[in-house]
Amino acid sequence: MRKNLALIFLLLGSLPAAAATLNNLYFGLDNMRGFAEVYWWFLGDGRVLQGLPTTGIAPEDFENACKANPAVCGTYTLSGAKLAIKYRNGKAEEWAFQTLNGGIQLNYIILTPVQKYAAGTHLNGSWSRPFSSKFAASSSSAVTVTSPTFLTFKSDGTYGEKNITGLDTVSAVKGASVTSSQTSQATGTYNIKDNILMLVKNGKSERHMIFPAPGDNLNIDGRVYTKEK
Repeated sequence: MRKNLALIFLLLGSLPAAAATLNNLYFGLDNMRGFAEVYWWFLGDGRVLQGLPTTGIAPEDFENACKANPAVCGTYTLSGAKLAIKYRNGKAEEWAFQTLNGGIQLNYIILTPVQKYAAGTHLNGSWSRPFSSKFAASSSSAVTVTSPTFLTFKSDGTYGEKNITGLDTVSAVKGASVTSSQTSQATGTYNIKDNILMLVKNGKSERHMIFPAPGDNLNIDGRVYTKEK
C-alpha cells in the first residue's frame, strides 16, 4: 500500500504544472513614450488584446474588439518570468514579466488592474478633458484648434455634456488672422455597470468604456477626464 502511494505521488510530481494565466484588463503609463497610456486585456483562456477594447470586457466582447484591428489580438503563454505573445498577423513578442503590488510589470511598464463599477453606480460631480492641436494651414498661416469637453454626472442618473471648440488662425498677412468659437451641449440619462457606460440623449443610446482613474478621475474610452474641484 505504501509503495502504491509513493508511486502515485511520484507520477503526480512528474506531471507538467498548469500554465499560469491572467484574466483582467490592465492600465499603465509608458514613461519612455511621454507617459502614453497603455492597455492590455488578458483572458483566462489564453487570448490577449494590446489596446483598449471599446465594446466591453466580457469574454464574448473579445472578437468584436478585434474586428477593427486583428493585428493587436493574439494568444499568450505565461511561463515564470516570461510572457510570450503570438499575434494573429504572425508577429511574436517576449516580455519580461513579474507581479507587482497587485498588478503586473511587463519589461519596465507597470500595469494595474482596471477596477469595475457595481451595477447601479451613480456618479456625482463634474469632469473635464482638454484638447488642443496646432497645424500649418499654409506657408504664411498657422491654425490652433482647442476643444475641451466638460461632463457632469448627477446622482439622480442624469448627465450633461458641453464642448467648446475654438479656432485661432494666425497669419503673416495683415488682417487675415481669425478667431472663432462654437459651443455644443447635450443632456440625458446614464447608467453604469462593470466597465460599461450607457448614455441616452435625444432618444439614442451610446455605449462607452469607463473605469476609475487615480485622483477621483474618470477614464472614458481611453481618455482621462479630470475631476473638477
